[in-house]
Amino acid sequence: MRISSNTFQMQWLNAVRQQQEALVGIQRQINTGLRVSTAVDDPVGAAQVVLLKQGMDRLDNFATNSETARRRLGLEENALNQVTDTLSRVRELTIQAGGGTLPPESIKAIAIEVRALFDNLMAAANSQDGEGRYLFSGNRVQSKSFELIGGSVIYNGDDGLRSQRIAENRTIQEADPGSKVFSAIRDGNGTFAVDTSASNTGTAYFSSATLVDPGAWVQDTYTIGFPTTDTYAIADGSGAVVSFGPLGPGDSITFNGVSITLEGVPAAGDTFVVRPSRNQDLFSSVLDLADSLEAFSGNPVDRAQLNSGLNSALMNMDQALANISNTRSQVGARLNIIDGQRDANEATGLQLAEALSNVRDVDYAEALSTIEQQLFSLEAAQKTFARTRTSSLFNII
Repeated sequence: MRISSNTFQMQWLNAVRQQQEALVGIQRQINTGLRVSTAVDDPVGAAQVVLLKQGMDRLDNFATNSETARRRLGLEENALNQVTDTLSRVRELTIQAGGGTLPPESIKAIAIEVRALFDNLMAAANSQDGEGRYLFSGNRVQSKSFELIGGSVIYNGDDGLRSQRIAENRTIQEADPGSKVFSAIRDGNGTFAVDTSASNTGTAYFSSATLVDPGAWVQDTYTIGFPTTDTYAIADGSGAVVSFGPLGPGDSITFNGVSITLEGVPAAGDTFVVRPSRNQDLFSSVLDLADSLEAFSGNPVDRAQLNSGLNSALMNMDQALANISNTRSQVGARLNIIDGQRDANEATGLQLAEALSNVRDVDYAEALSTIEQQLFSLEAAQKTFARTRTSSLFNII
């Protein structure tokens, strides 16, 4: 079989061209810093690069979601702090108004401040997130959370819970609906409440109402009546008498696991109602307090009504403060979760970045060593090609 000189030359040219292409490829990697730029460079590596970059993109989205949730939870926490401070001040004023010594003018001055504090509560409950969305409206973020209409506060939101995805398998609630924070609050002591009849003509009022034996409490509506000024009788919802006995100022009435202390002297026919606690928004509690303060005229009967109203308000404020405190604790727990997940995501991001670098980026030491080898091989091939191109059989004979 005869092989022409031209065949040898073509083989050498192909070898030189391949070495030149390899040299250009190594130089491009050094210039760009990337070992894998396209699938042609390394099909398997290119596929890994795509997967790793997708993972890093997801982490970036989780980071954005985490910051959004953190910002809104921070705003909610600030609003709840304002509510706590405002309710604490309302409670202080309620205690200040009690005691039976302040004149009507002072009581009405307290009522004015309570009304102003009510406005502060409404402002905090209608807080926004800086993007025009209401924090406490559930999923109806474009609707103002609470409005005062006809003397009553109306909730315009819903019970929806908004969440952000902060990891592959974790979401975080970013806000609480106002129905939970401000409305779903049990009045009284959380188990039962005491209502004073507006038609009472005596000076009796309740000073405390406590649950002393939860196991003995039978949920029903009870009426405490006074056949005489020094006796009482308690009837359940069906009218059956469950307890009766003598009564003196400061005595406690105990029945079915509850204890109610009465001060003053009731008039025959006066009544108090003991009923199961029900949900009452904190705004109504504050408005009821303001109404009680404004209705005070200074006579002993009015003062008894006021004292009962003040004691009801104190219990309602305590329930509202407890609910706000519980919500604040949940917000703080969510913020801690976000911080912990952010640290975990950052650690995962570093691992992905390192893996991406190992697959995609150039090892400069290896690349420089390879380029030296390629240059040496190319130079040798070019010299060999130059010698063989000018060679002939006559040079050998």
